[in-house]
Amino acid sequence: MAGNIPIRTPWQIQKSVVFALFLRELKTRFGSLKFGYVWLLLEPMAQVIVLSLVFSYFRSHTLFGIDYPVFLATGIVPFLMFKNIALRVMQGVEANRALFSYRQIKPMDTFIARALLELFLGAAVFALILLGMAWVGLDVPFRDPFLVTFLMLLLVLGGLGLGMVFCVIGHYVPEAKTVIRVAFLPLYLLSGIIFPLTAVPLELLPYLLWNPLLHATELLRGAFFGQYHLLADMSLLFVVMTTLVALFMGMAWYRAMRQELIAT
Repeated sequence: MAGNIPIRTPWQIQKSVVFALFLRELKTRFGSLKFGYVWLLLEPMAQVIVLSLVFSYFRSHTLFGIDYPVFLATGIVPFLMFKNIALRVMQGVEANRALFSYRQIKPMDTFIARALLELFLGAAVFALILLGMAWVGLDVPFRDPFLVTFLMLLLVLGGLGLGMVFCVIGHYVPEAKTVIRVAFLPLYLLSGIIFPLTAVPLELLPYLLWNPLLHATELLRGAFFGQYHLLADMSLLFVVMTTLVALFMGMAWYRAMRQELIAT
């Protein structure tokens, strides 16, 4: 205590900064959009409905008792959360550059605030969609809540790490940001979102298995559906290790380049 002013620790200061940035990001993202929160729910729901109609074949031929819309939701919503975290962290410095004139605010604070916001929104959307599906009569099992939570947190950390890597790359090569955004489309198709891995030709599996998002998606479905057939090649350790590598690379690059990132 210095006089009547309490002395706050660096951790307390950062916690307050991140919370303030979280509220700012929430207001900035939806404050000017009357139907912003509705669109947040409609985007994954529209994908589930359209893909359910297009790929209704799987409902009776491949999934053996799993409702296809629920199958899709357990892949689409986590993937969108991961993608949104990576892309919004990539833009974190550029969107908040004016704030860095305050010495308490660091780029890392904006990264954390944006990742937490996407986690909060993604979890809320996931819960609402699954509850809505259960309400209309679809079977929404929840076999292993702990594993579902753990995998979702891994996706958050992986998106955070990857977003920091993209942020540094985009700082030096601005055109790369467009390439990165476009790259998420083939990643969407190659991560087992639309179809189960058992429907993939065997000769393609060795190549697809290099994608940690595919492992995460399949493991998520195994955590939801007791009857879901998981291939023996699915590895939680692989997801954990690639997440740690992405997080380490992102933090290392950020630490090395942080002064250049905030320079005007």
